[in-house]
Amino acid sequence: MLDWLRIGDFLDAATLEHWRRVVRDAEGGAATIMSAQPGGRVAPQMRRSTRLTPGAGIEQAVLARIEARRGDIETWHGAALGACEPPQFLRYDPGDYFVAHQDGNTPLVHDASRHRRVSFVIALSDPADYAGGALVLHGGRDEPNRREMLTPSAGTLVAFRAETTHEVAIVTHGKRYTIASWLLAPGV
Repeated sequence: MLDWLRIGDFLDAATLEHWRRVVRDAEGGAATIMSAQPGGRVAPQMRRSTRLTPGAGIEQAVLARIEARRGDIETWHGAALGACEPPQFLRYDPGDYFVAHQDGNTPLVHDASRHRRVSFVIALSDPADYAGGALVLHGGRDEPNRREMLTPSAGTLVAFRAETTHEVAIVTHGKRYTIASWLLAPGV
């Protein structure tokens, strides 16, 4: 069963516009995937996007906004959650994507992602700003062929369980800006 949460009013218009401006002006480099290497490793066959570094001010603002909505996320999740990982600010240009993967909380994973319980994506771009680039959630063992293609409006948070297989479809036009992070198990 696919289980996800959409918070459509996660960002008000003024905050959304400010965050967009800060993120669009930020420098960045190739986004990495988690690996034994410190900071992860670049693997364009799996993930092609740009990780932006807009500064600590916006990072703290994202964490504060998550804290303000923690109750909604924990109610949906059905359990208390721990700390929030530092957010990743991402830009997907034409041709960029992220192949189907899981973010953590799976039994064969022995790295830090094993503590992740909830993944979330905050949309900074409106779907009219780009083509392709849908967040695609895959059904589990009971629905292996099911796919939910999500293109949330700007200012929307989409949360899903970290063990949910998901991907970002290839962006074919424009630029897709998002913020991604993870809520951890309690006590981590």
